[in-house]
Amino acid sequence: MSGNRMKLFLLIRSWRVRAALLWLAHTPVAAVTPLAGIGLLVVFGWHVPAWAPSTAGWLTTALLAATLAGFRLHRELDVPGVPCRWCDLEFEEDRA
Repeated sequence: MSGNRMKLFLLIRSWRVRAALLWLAHTPVAAVTPLAGIGLLVVFGWHVPAWAPSTAGWLTTALLAATLAGFRLHRELDVPGVPCRWCDLEFEEDRA
């Protein structure tokens, strides 16, 4: 069933974009950073510009979509056994 789907790895030519997507797959909490920033402004009682909440919402949506694409890319690279630099770091920390 998954053989019929277009491979994301083949669609993305830039290794920098692939690296960014893989980083987002390993740090999904980064996707909610814009909303957390707005929350901090509110908690500290600072002025929140009128454009900031909608911009943070759209940014969060885009980062969530990129994170999901990163998860898909990671799964595609796991099948042939391509090593991931962030997975390797986690394994080295576990050995120490």
